[in-house]
Amino acid sequence: MEREDTIGRWSVDKLDLLKKYLKAYLQVLKNEPWCRGYEYIDGFAGTGKPKSRDEQRYIDGSPRVALELTPPFIKYHFIESSNWRLEELERLKTEFQGREIEVYPGDCNEILRRRIVPSLPYDSFKRAIAFLDPFGMQLEWETLQRIADARTIEVFLNFSVMAINRNVRRRHKEDISATVKERMNRFWGTEDWVAELYEEKTTLFGPQAVRIQRTGKDLGQRFRKRLEELFPHCTVPVLMTNSKNAPLYCLIFGGHNPTGARIANDIFGRFLRMG
Repeated sequence: MEREDTIGRWSVDKLDLLKKYLKAYLQVLKNEPWCRGYEYIDGFAGTGKPKSRDEQRYIDGSPRVALELTPPFIKYHFIESSNWRLEELERLKTEFQGREIEVYPGDCNEILRRRIVPSLPYDSFKRAIAFLDPFGMQLEWETLQRIADARTIEVFLNFSVMAINRNVRRRHKEDISATVKERMNRFWGTEDWVAELYEEKTTLFGPQAVRIQRTGKDLGQRFRKRLEELFPHCTVPVLMTNSKNAPLYCLIFGGHNPTGARIANDIFGRFLRMG
């Protein structure tokens, strides 16, 4: 049986927001005389053609969204760790022969830090937008730090509220496994996430660190504040929920240019006003 990625309505909305931002991004940079090129980075690229489970049709995934825009990016970087998805991404090279496409098998963090970010130094006069849409907490803070230090790459980030709630679901801090603590430390960049998620309370068993019940939007806002330590211009998080109104993730834009944040906030704001 042939495998395929399936996505919900919330992911369709996410891809639509990405497309709107990328179109505006290209229009702005094509008119900048100093810019020697603009590149697109997809950290968790998928197949490029997922199926909408609600509408039972195939739609353009993030790689195709970027490839089909005009003017085109000068280069496309697609990162994927799954072999069968990599095969689908390789086929895009044949379909879009006029585009410079590089497909990277492996871990997004290592590839970004060792190969892609070093190719975009500030004195290259190139710029890039990175779409970072992990399934869970695979993205590491050190990777975001390297991206920010380059000052040439903006990020369109999926902050997974669902992954946080799934991994840190223990009511008491003492019950969290060492593996989960390590994973959270790599993702958050420090152990400060403990103070964001737990508070000291007096219980029948004495003082204990008890999980705070935070909303998805609140978690997104707290990560946004963390992100502002790297990127001076970040948007208000846009919370995406499923059909049962359970929080899934927040979309957050981060960059060094206020124009990018203004455009993203405008696109996000119109989406929120539409309900």
